Amino acid sequence: MSKLNDFYHIPSGMTSDVCNIIKNNFKDVKLKNSTILFDPQNPSEDLENPGSFNPKARLSKQTWIATDHWIAGMMSHFIHCANNSLFEYDLCQWSDQIQYTVYDGKNSHYSWHQDSTLSNYKYQGKQLIRKLSISLCLSSKDDYEGGEFQIMHGPKQMQTLKLDIGDVVVFPSDSSHRIRPLKSGKRISLVGWFAGPKFK
Repeated sequence: MSKLNDFYHIPSGMTSDVCNIIKNNFKDVKLKNSTILFDPQNPSEDLENPGSFNPKARLSKQTWIATDHWIAGMMSHFIHCANNSLFEYDLCQWSDQIQYTVYDGKNSHYSWHQDSTLSNYKYQGKQLIRKLSISLCLSSKDDYEGGEFQIMHGPKQMQTLKLDIGDVVVFPSDSSHRIRPLKSGKRISLVGWFAGPKFK
């Protein structure tokens, strides 16, 4: 378990011009259906066999961005700001590539889940785990209705955020969170996970 059940919200000041540059980089990319690590409707599936598509649990499109891309560098800065200010976790590197995620149209969503899993990368030969997750919103809050980010604090407290363009949220990867169903519009975000040694 993580030391804290909290999150770090950064109104980054990124303008629509910057966010549009990022979105324009992917306007011609063919997006694929988003998959999930663990399907709650299929408990026989485990984390060693990820990648199932279940539109009841998650309905969105995605593509991937390499961790040596400039976008990953910017997001890494936000991760380290949050970690230095709040979490103080032992971090090493990105766990996986950055995800460019599009929720488009009514009922696009991602149901309650956690991001905790083993990293796809090793550090100095050691297996790492995801410790911090980051979501950076590339859409104006006026571009979509619904689609709020929700995160649980402990067993009963829930925080709801309607993310605006350039807003960043960093949170422990073992925190339960979701994207509520869209009612209309399009919500685009960048999502990533930073890894470190297992908690002691």
